[in-house]
Amino acid sequence: MGSKLAKMIEKTNGALLAIIVVLLFLQVITRYFNNSSFLWAGEAALWIFVWMVFLGAAVLFYKKEHMIVDIIEYFLHGKQKEKVEKILTKIIKMICWVFLVIVFYYSVLFTISVANQYAVSFELSRVYLSAVLPVSIVIMLISAPTVSLLMRRQLSRW
Repeated sequence: MGSKLAKMIEKTNGALLAIIVVLLFLQVITRYFNNSSFLWAGEAALWIFVWMVFLGAAVLFYKKEHMIVDIIEYFLHGKQKEKVEKILTKIIKMICWVFLVIVFYYSVLFTISVANQYAVSFELSRVYLSAVLPVSIVIMLISAPTVSLLMRRQLSRW
């Protein structure tokens, strides 16, 4: 993932947040004045929020801005710290990559399994809700430096 895609996702998430605010505001106003509300607004806001969270997670993964626990690095100093940091970074990247591949596999299975389920308040398949997980994981995998390097090597051979 390049910085252009990350910026596009950030702008999209900003627009989605504005849509959520408008939907929920309209729902509250109509409930207060009409004693009825848009039945679909709450569920639509929830779906939009789920997409925002997972796409935002992909951007954070790309920017390396997720929370980290650096207690081991805190106690190390000098050359020992540099050596351990390099080793830990490689191990963590490998664990993340394996985790993402496993979650991708099961998220695809889950997305397929909900194909015949529909939202309560509007006629949309739950595939559109659960598809965000495999989509965001693909974005994370593409943004992983190892995968990007392998893709560049493959493209240069062609």
